[in-house]
Amino acid sequence: MRKGIALLMTVALSAALAGCSGSNGGTNEPAGTASDANKGTASETNKGTGNAPAPVDPSSFKEMHLEVLSQLPTNPRKPVEDRLTPIWREKTKVIPDFVEIPANTDYKSWLQMQILANTVPAVIANQNGIADDPANMEMLKKAGMAREITLDELKAYMPLTAERLADLGVTMEQWYKASVDPTDGKLWAIPSLPSPLLKDEYRNSPYGEARLGNGGYGVWFRDDILKKIYPDAMSADELKKLAVANKGQLSLEQIMDIPIRNLDDLHDYLTKVKDLNLTENGHPITPGHLQLENSRGALYWSLFSATGLSLSNSYPLVINESKNLFADYELTPEWKNYIAFMNKSFNEGLFGKEFYIQKNEQRDAKIINGEYAVVNMWAPIAANQDKVKKAGGTYNWRYYPIFANELDPGYQDAANQYFPLTTRWNSKVINPKKVTEDQIPQILNWIDWNYSLEAASLREWGTPDMYTGDGMDRRFKPEYKKVEEYKLLGKQDETGDGWYYGIQGQDGTMTNPEVYGLAMAGEMGYVYSPSVVYPFSESNYDQYTLVNQAWQQHNLKRMSLFAELPVDDATQQAKAEYDQVSNDVNNNMIAPHNDELDNLIVKAITGQVGKFDANYKTYEDVLSGSDIADGLSKQKDAWMKYYNLREKFLKKLN
Repeated sequence: MRKGIALLMTVALSAALAGCSGSNGGTNEPAGTASDANKGTASETNKGTGNAPAPVDPSSFKEMHLEVLSQLPTNPRKPVEDRLTPIWREKTKVIPDFVEIPANTDYKSWLQMQILANTVPAVIANQNGIADDPANMEMLKKAGMAREITLDELKAYMPLTAERLADLGVTMEQWYKASVDPTDGKLWAIPSLPSPLLKDEYRNSPYGEARLGNGGYGVWFRDDILKKIYPDAMSADELKKLAVANKGQLSLEQIMDIPIRNLDDLHDYLTKVKDLNLTENGHPITPGHLQLENSRGALYWSLFSATGLSLSNSYPLVINESKNLFADYELTPEWKNYIAFMNKSFNEGLFGKEFYIQKNEQRDAKIINGEYAVVNMWAPIAANQDKVKKAGGTYNWRYYPIFANELDPGYQDAANQYFPLTTRWNSKVINPKKVTEDQIPQILNWIDWNYSLEAASLREWGTPDMYTGDGMDRRFKPEYKKVEEYKLLGKQDETGDGWYYGIQGQDGTMTNPEVYGLAMAGEMGYVYSPSVVYPFSESNYDQYTLVNQAWQQHNLKRMSLFAELPVDDATQQAKAEYDQVSNDVNNNMIAPHNDELDNLIVKAITGQVGKFDANYKTYEDVLSGSDIADGLSKQKDAWMKYYNLREKFLKKLN
């Protein structure tokens, strides 16, 4: 289950985090090869002083405690026979003392408070929130709490990273150059690795099959209730039998057996569920819970493909040049129709009266207890199934792409997938006010080890004594069958599963941040993981992955794949200008209205249906105010300038 969630999350976030477009504007050089236009740029001049630091012997390091911002485990189970942590400490001599941002805390506000109190950790290594936000990085730089990393230092202290880059056909120079801050040409945060899909071998492997192409959003249906309404729809077990009969290769058409294709169909289904008046363990079954969290942003990332829209990579803009469409997605008729669906369904009791007032743990408890008929794709289905099996129940869940809209190439980036030489996702910032210069080699060695191919293999497979073979032929030994089931199926057994040995499985709550906390970004994973190398069988069947793969492969037929190469000075400057305008829009124009907008969207959804247009107009009026509208217009112009310049640095891969 977790594997499928990770895959779809990558697809779901790609529009907001990265991406590019272009028809046939790529260079004719191999992926990862800089063109002549990239030579001698300003960013290259900052690579070092000419006095390159000498490599160091990691065995000379002394034990060091380091305060690190990351994520903490939430599962009470602790590894009994931890195989990995001792290796990490032996290799790096770094013992991280982790802190995390409290739940439901705004990252920017948290960072501002830490800067004022001089409590910014020595290393910032959290996912998606600090180093990938230019405004946050600017605050850190102005406070003197981000240390520049030179190319010479990367070469001297991160040799394992250089080896892994070379495997993808990328040099350390190119990785550095593609990663620098476009405003000053300096590297202030160590980025994650490029996607393995830059390499032909990996794109043409089962690893690539599960990751190429764009999917979208779907929901889980309780299959016993589904059968009551649509008797001809497959149950989860029937879909599994079909998958086994087809050796794990199903088309999108084969899994689209439920007659729900749009919001009207979904509303009709939820209404029929309500009319059944069902209960679970004495509690009424609520028809649906589609918005995972009670936040405005969750409306977007919970079910965006329901709108039929496609975001460009200039969030929040929807761009269709052929239709002269450059608009904030929240100001489109399609988005209003989606919110109207939410409003109508809420008023008809299809989401439950507690929809916007219950806490996340209350929602999850109901899902685990089986008190919803349709839930968001991120819901804790595995935990529900564990409970159902223990109670002797029989129902299961169908994952279904109810909004599997055909790609519209007219929308910018809808039919493109690209792989940059770097990503800011999960980047690492070093705070020079908390570390000394003589600690830098050891800190970079620590990050280097976490980026290494050996570390990636250990996270997936454990120590070499646990398996035989290599590459696609690697298999767990019979005495580690419980680890195998844990890695492939998420099956827990406290007498010897993966977590018994400190190895993360499909349940992401069982993590050791010392081993996994610096490497949670998907592009840093191990290509030949158990889920990739084990042949499809009934025993390792994963519905979520199979469905999403069918969806992605369906779209891939009409998509173009690109590698993005380092850009020239003009393009880098255009990117800096775009970042500045975009930050201004999001932080200085929209952000001051966030509380107001949160309240207005909740009012639009929970207010009377007869007052929806008026309530929604009040919401739209804030977003379409002259200051925001002017900012979005400037953002569009800055994006298009950068977008068109960048096109010549794209290398078509398919």
